[in-house]
Amino acid sequence: MARGQSSLSSLAKRDRAKDARASATRLLGYLRPHKVQVIFAFGWLVLSSLNTAASPAITGWIVDTALAGQRAGGDTTRLALPVIALFVSTLAGWYSQRMQILVLGTVGQKALFALREEVFAKIQDLSVAFFERTESGDLMSRLINDIEQVNSFLAQGFRRVLGSALGFAATLVGMLLVSWRLALVTLLVVPFMVVASRLFGGLARRVFRRRQEAIGDVSASLAEEIAGVKVAQAFVRTDRNLSDFSGRNAVNRDASITASAVSSAFPPVLAVISAASTALVAGYGGWLATNGLVSIGVVVAFFGYSRSFFNAVSQLSSLWAETQSALAGGERVFDLLDTASEITDAPDAIDLGRVSGDVVFENVAFAYGTGPTILDGIDLHVEAGTTLAVVGPTGAGKTTLVNLLARFYDPTAGAVLVDGHDLRSVNLASLRGNLGVVLQDPFLFTGTIAENIRYGRLDATDDETRAAAEASRAIDFIDRLPDGLDTPVGERGALLSTGQRQLIAFARAVLADPRILILDEATSSVDTRTEVLIQDALRTILKGRTAFVIAHRLSTVRDADRIIVIEDGRIAEEGTYAQLLAANGLFSRLHDAQFTEE
Repeated sequence: MARGQSSLSSLAKRDRAKDARASATRLLGYLRPHKVQVIFAFGWLVLSSLNTAASPAITGWIVDTALAGQRAGGDTTRLALPVIALFVSTLAGWYSQRMQILVLGTVGQKALFALREEVFAKIQDLSVAFFERTESGDLMSRLINDIEQVNSFLAQGFRRVLGSALGFAATLVGMLLVSWRLALVTLLVVPFMVVASRLFGGLARRVFRRRQEAIGDVSASLAEEIAGVKVAQAFVRTDRNLSDFSGRNAVNRDASITASAVSSAFPPVLAVISAASTALVAGYGGWLATNGLVSIGVVVAFFGYSRSFFNAVSQLSSLWAETQSALAGGERVFDLLDTASEITDAPDAIDLGRVSGDVVFENVAFAYGTGPTILDGIDLHVEAGTTLAVVGPTGAGKTTLVNLLARFYDPTAGAVLVDGHDLRSVNLASLRGNLGVVLQDPFLFTGTIAENIRYGRLDATDDETRAAAEASRAIDFIDRLPDGLDTPVGERGALLSTGQRQLIAFARAVLADPRILILDEATSSVDTRTEVLIQDALRTILKGRTAFVIAHRLSTVRDADRIIVIEDGRIAEEGTYAQLLAANGLFSRLHDAQFTEE
């Protein structure tokens, strides 16, 4: 698939609630199942905030007590109580902080676990069409990079934001209780902080989303180039690919630099505002103390309050940038979660059970999206136990036909029925439980040969697994391997040849024991010897099953009960092998051309 705007990226243009509040509310919803622990942690946060508000007042108490003792001739006995109070306050602050980190850190990981489970379930649920038009690298970026941004918010950011906000509120209350005059002077700068925060918040969220999208584009490029490195080297394309990647990487670099510049701009602004407030407190507090309106201890306490107040604001500003990044990542994850699957079970879907395998296409038409019609007016009845071969020129619609049978897509007109049931009215799992699919390029998963054969039947015994390998004629090469069925296949079966992977794919289909078997060009990429083995295996595998065999090599369909020839999305011919050769039509011309080539 050509790189470009992925389907996921286009989702951002839909009319959805994209504001920070909606995203934050949705993220916090993952904490709801753990509300008891959250309330418990909130109690520790409140205790920590109260300690933050009490510490400056206790410090001022100590100063006033010491000055009073000096005036009383150096009496220091009265210092014991405020010093003990400061020690207890410090100890309580340390312990409450430890507990809130422990409790909320645990809750955050549980919430992230639930989010990852939901995302993975969504990936399993999305239709084949979604993956065909979505870049895998961008999708992986959402599953890894964006969820990691969410992780930083749920595991740490939420606690720190809430703690700083409570600390801010507690400090404000403490200041008002100690001296409302000095509190009002300190708050003179708050309107400037609010304006700066609002301007920064909107900008930060936009640049962080651009950064996440740029990371997704780089990931998509990397995934495609890694998968196609052999082709790139064969066509001496590496220099051009490097140039293309450099362009995407430069966009990512610039977006990251912009995000860093925005996130680093706000703290200095707050530092200037904080310095101005401290100067006001020092000047006005000194005047109040000189005129006997407040004690020296109160002025000292307000220096502590001012520091705590702006520390809380500074932390909130720093966390604001992190939170905007997390919300940008969360939006991209929610884009994925909100994507509607195009193929779903109807509310009243029925369970097919074990089918006989009777298949009917009733005036079926199909087009991919708004593209041209691929199939048009397909009327076809395949009786249970029949082997139907599907042949025709490249692009005629052969694979599309069987994709409709597997319900990877729904027809745009007409209906596909199995045992008389429209596939749109049956449970997807029950339909696909009756199907076995062997593709031209078989996909093997990292693991052993046995694990790949058991992929469709996890409860299969060792004897059943071996029997499936024997039926598919795969056991001959398996037994020659040092570890037999326990031999690792590597990523996507890279440690095996194409023919060996194909035989394992046949064994996987045999073990699943499907009532309907789909073979999509299953022998076109193997050597002649392996094809002979597969043809021999098919005589056993197809017995008693309904089979759709898409074939490029026409010699492989001699034994089919019926053959249909598709041309330009329509059934041009049908009959047996001998009948079609005798008709001197399209099948005969394709056969003669292929025989001449051979």
